[in-house]
Amino acid sequence: MPTIPPSMMQDFGRAIFEAAGLPTDQAQIAIDHLVESNLVGHDSHGIIRIPGYVRSLQAGDLRPVGQHRVVRETPASLVIDANRSFGIVLCYQAMEMAIQRAQQHTFGAVAVHHSGHIGRLGAFPPMAAEQDCIGILMLNGGARFTAPFGGVARRLPPNPIAISVPRGDGPPLMLDITTSVAAGGKVDVQRARGLPLPEGWLIDRHGNPVTDPNLFRDGDVAMLPLGGPFGYKGFGLAMMIDAIAGGLSWAGCSAAQPTRGGSGYLALAIRIESFIDPAEFKREVKTLVEWVKSSPTLPGVDKIYVPGEIEEERRRQREAEGIPLEETTWEEICATAASLGVPVPSLA
Repeated sequence: MPTIPPSMMQDFGRAIFEAAGLPTDQAQIAIDHLVESNLVGHDSHGIIRIPGYVRSLQAGDLRPVGQHRVVRETPASLVIDANRSFGIVLCYQAMEMAIQRAQQHTFGAVAVHHSGHIGRLGAFPPMAAEQDCIGILMLNGGARFTAPFGGVARRLPPNPIAISVPRGDGPPLMLDITTSVAAGGKVDVQRARGLPLPEGWLIDRHGNPVTDPNLFRDGDVAMLPLGGPFGYKGFGLAMMIDAIAGGLSWAGCSAAQPTRGGSGYLALAIRIESFIDPAEFKREVKTLVEWVKSSPTLPGVDKIYVPGEIEEERRRQREAEGIPLEETTWEEICATAASLGVPVPSLA
């Protein structure tokens, strides 16, 4: 398994995206996002996505940001038709627009439909936390591969949600979860690594467990909701996210044929100072973190992690050691680069 220096991957990835038609600034935003996803340990949303994004750009299914349009607006909110814009780039803009509205009106919300894949949701809400807001992002997106609680057929997407709050004495708290047992990209990573899936992720049409990741994309198996066989809470949360993100964004809620294709998202920012002095809020969060971490640990557990802490720990490790990558993933990225005439850097 090769190890990729982050700075090298940023230069290489930017060149690939530029060759595929993204302007330089958008190419830089895209590859920075993907590399950061690998750095914090979310390999399923990292550079493994480059070949797929390039294919979508070449097919016209993704376009550079700049052709989107606002279809409804109030002082505190926007609804945007992304017009197939490159999702990662536009989502940064959507969250920033939500923050700007929250700073003026306490609440700011931007809903988007017809967008490309927006990558790792956890990258966006911390933008709000860093500006003394609470950030929330909800998506009724990804392929509809999750079974409802008690069912065996694919009906819902992974419907992720990410939330971030400032804490004052360190990086913002950041929760980023799917309402399915796992993100679909994690199945892709297991397949790329030649590893079976943990039992409890997938079931077949008879409810039997499935551990072969190669069966995931053929549609005959479904993923369980968050919580697995006890996933009624994950299923309930998925339904609410689907209703809010799908309904408000104009994308449409999950169905055989969602109104405007599904995969809509809502970026929400809440101005803390409208409720309490931000410094006092951060002291309260600091107290919460210290109180939770004061719990005795289970046997074999070294420390209690709060949301986002594992990611920051892994970031420090991978910035120093490099990004581990499956051989098959690296080969596919290199083949994509070669097809665009982009020189492949040496790992030696």
